[in-house]
Order: sequence, then C-alpha cells, then structure tokens
Amino acid sequence: MPAGSSFMIPEGMLSDKITSSELNGESFYSISIKNKLLHAVHPLGWLCEINLTIDGTLIPKEDVFFEIRGQWIGLAQMHTIKDIYWYIMEEARLNFRYKSELAPGAHKVECKLTASTLEVATQLDPEKKWPRRHQTLTQTAYL
Repeated sequence: MPAGSSFMIPEGMLSDKITSSELNGESFYSISIKNKLLHAVHPLGWLCEINLTIDGTLIPKEDVFFEIRGQWIGLAQMHTIKDIYWYIMEEARLNFRYKSELAPGAHKVECKLTASTLEVATQLDPEKKWPRRHQTLTQTAYL
C-alpha cells in the first residue's frame, strides 16, 4: 500500500463472524472490529463517522452502537467522545439492530470510517477545519 493512502491496516480488522448481544433486554447483532489504525493514540471522536452496511443496506446511525470495554456508544454521538481511547489491537464491537432477521449464512459487511487529519492526539475537530480521510473495510461474515 502506498505511503499516505491509508490510515489503517484493513486486513483482519472486521471479524468473519456475526454474533448476538443484548442491552437492557434488547437483542442486537454484533461484529467485532479490531483497532489496526496507524494513528491509534486518539480519542474515539477522532473517528468522525462510521457507516455500517449489511448486504447493501445502510444501518441507520441510531441503530448502531460501538462497544468498547462494556460501554455502548451510539454512532451518532461517537464523534464527540474525547475521553475514551481505543488502543492498538484492542477489540471492540459494532452492535446493530437490523430491520428484519438475518438469515444464517454469509453476509457482506461494509464499514466506512472517516477520520480527521488533525494529528494532535488530544483534540477533536468538530468544526471540520481539517480534511477528512476515508477508508472502507469489507468482509464476508457468517451468522
């Protein structure tokens, strides 16, 4: 991969298994995601946006939660998180509601991540003064 073309090592970031999880009695589907970001010393809010697509269907942000160390953070709020860090090679989960039941078998998972180019490790860029980097993870995952 050419220098500067990526802000992560995408291979192995997304799990090949879709599992289930539960929060307050509500069931969710889950897929693990491992931190292989090349700039891992940033708060979660450095990831300005995460979009999750299953089998071509974009999951609404209000239906996706980033789970790290037992904390569930809604994707719509994640860009504001400046006091939680996701450490290199640490596993987290994307927990999501799906409009219908997923069938057993293979599913195409796409996760688009957008990060700020601001490299100050303790600051976020809510005013979008710095350009954004985009990268897409794809995986065939099995339920």
